[in-house]
Amino acid sequence: MRKAIALISLAILVVVALSALAPVMNAQKKEVVLYTHGWWQPPPQRRFNPFAPGAIKIPGLIYERLAFWDKVPNKFIPELAVSWEIKKDQNEIVVHLRKGVYWHDGYPFTSKDVWTTFMIYKAMGRPVWNYIDKIETPDDYTVIFHVKHWAYLLLWYLLWQDGQIVGPYHIYGKWAEQIAKASPDQYKSILQDLMKFEPKTIVGTGPFKFQSITSKEVVLVKFDKYWNKDMVFIDKVVMPYITSNQVGWQYYEAGKLDYDCFMMPPQVLNSLLQKPFAGIVKIYDLSGFALVFNFKNKWLANPYVRQAIAHAINRTKVAEAAGAGLFTPAKYPIGILSVAEKEWVGDLIKKGVFDTYSYDLNKAKELMEKAGFTLKNGVWYTPDGQPFKLTMIAPGGWTDWDAAANEIAQELKSFGIQVSLSTPESPSYWSDQWYLGGNYDLAIDFYGAWMVYPWKAFHRMFIEVNNRPRSIVQGEEFKKFFDNVEIKYFNTKINATELVNVLATSFDEDEQKKAAEELAIAANQWLPEYPIAEKRLILFYNKEHFIWPDPKTNYDVWLNAGGGHLEALAFMITHGMVVPNPKYWGVTVTVPTTTTVTKTTTTATTVTTAQTIVKTTTVSGTVTVSKTVITTQYKTTTVPTTVTKTQVQTTTVTQTTTNWGIAGGLLVIGLIIGIIIGWAAKRK
Repeated sequence: MRKAIALISLAILVVVALSALAPVMNAQKKEVVLYTHGWWQPPPQRRFNPFAPGAIKIPGLIYERLAFWDKVPNKFIPELAVSWEIKKDQNEIVVHLRKGVYWHDGYPFTSKDVWTTFMIYKAMGRPVWNYIDKIETPDDYTVIFHVKHWAYLLLWYLLWQDGQIVGPYHIYGKWAEQIAKASPDQYKSILQDLMKFEPKTIVGTGPFKFQSITSKEVVLVKFDKYWNKDMVFIDKVVMPYITSNQVGWQYYEAGKLDYDCFMMPPQVLNSLLQKPFAGIVKIYDLSGFALVFNFKNKWLANPYVRQAIAHAINRTKVAEAAGAGLFTPAKYPIGILSVAEKEWVGDLIKKGVFDTYSYDLNKAKELMEKAGFTLKNGVWYTPDGQPFKLTMIAPGGWTDWDAAANEIAQELKSFGIQVSLSTPESPSYWSDQWYLGGNYDLAIDFYGAWMVYPWKAFHRMFIEVNNRPRSIVQGEEFKKFFDNVEIKYFNTKINATELVNVLATSFDEDEQKKAAEELAIAANQWLPEYPIAEKRLILFYNKEHFIWPDPKTNYDVWLNAGGGHLEALAFMITHGMVVPNPKYWGVTVTVPTTTTVTKTTTTATTVTTAQTIVKTTTVSGTVTVSKTVITTQYKTTTVPTTVTKTQVQTTTVTQTTTNWGIAGGLLVIGLIIGIIIGWAAKRK
């Protein structure tokens, strides 16, 4: 009887203990959420169709490319592709795709998805089709691109610029099939039908799935079938809708963002640095801002007027207004980034060929009078007797650009040109409604365009901006002028479009340099736009919430944020370089550093493959870097006799969580069982 009572008592004690522990044992791991801003609104303002105007494209996090372009030192790191072969003797580039990749709706990723994306790009006139004429898919993981024109930038277009794969065959294949069978004059009607299609959601292959969008935020959740999911330690990405720097600062101050790039004046930066969670990296943005002239305005189509305006603006004051210490006045307004000047136009600089357009109101006055303008009571009048009035636009909420635009407007007003400044919200600014539609007289745009090699700077300056032709953005007169423009120094005429194409295609370094020199002189002599200042980008990271790659040893990784901060973030996340801080999330984390090595050997063709090396050391996420140093120039090193093996940056994370509530409860149960067993043994 006593034995039975003892056993019943033991059972009751165990049940009671387990009942008390049930809430603890059933508790789930804390969800790791990273916050960074977004700028998309839900349909119908924006679209889920990735090929439609206004598409919601979240690069890196949702959509991936064939390879990631590490801007400095100009290396391609395999992403959806694992390797590629350049077979120049056969006019082919063979891309080998990664296996085990899935679309977010569960369909396997195959070569047909790459084919679908590129076929639709063909109908859309994407630049890569200037160099290829056919695509074959001999199996699910091989894509053969047939080359019709070899080009210096072909691999960059193929793997990166036009290598963003957004069109799964099971969704968009029917339109790709139509395009494959159609003649070019039928593309328009096929695309019109495609543009009407509205999928129910956004489908990519990236580390995060699209979950929802409202007017306030976008929410992404970790994709459990992502090919490198074991290196992704974040469960959710939330992107609050923020289109102004001021609002971004408020989020920073409150610790409500984990990574972002809102520019800020020194007083805001200094205040933020007092916060224990705030980490700051200042990087060279590989860009600057320029004043753009609309040639639709007949007065601005006059080069004397553009030159006068340039002399009437104090670039130093404008740079200081935009952000003292963050913007450097362009020394030579030529469109090439200062880091590339010595290599590409150093000889011309030594010879004093370029006009510096120093702040000189007398020179500005002389040029205005030369253009037929008259100054009366401090106001300039056009040759037809009307006050000279201009409209100027800048993206609202971009406090640095807005301040610069305001300074420019005030200086021009003081000079006698009446300027009306508008600052539409940034998403509408970068649309046909404003800048891309050419609805302005003066505007602010990027120059330099995030590439040290000068092709991209001149392509944006003379050809197109955000896939919109300059003939629309700056008028047909712009294209006519620069298709046959005089270069006084070389005593010749050039076609700017043709010279930009030389930079894109030629492998001859002398030919490249000559094209760059002539385009730089054209930019300086005729001012298609007026480069004002180069930029340092301020990157914020929350070191209380996450451990980040050390800016001292991984500076090139942070540099990728120039012109693409989300893709830089995605790269860091997918390579295990963004890790939950154990002090905040309650986990113990061991973080190896990352190693990237490039090896080159000689073979008959070019093959790029991925290898991984991991070294375990301690990573600190608390370093602030303010000095910018660029030592590597853009040079394409892939030639038909080179094998490049890139060891992908990786990080290994071990997370261990000890729940002392459960451990303590089990200890109590063990003690109770031990006491009862001991008592029973003693009785026996």
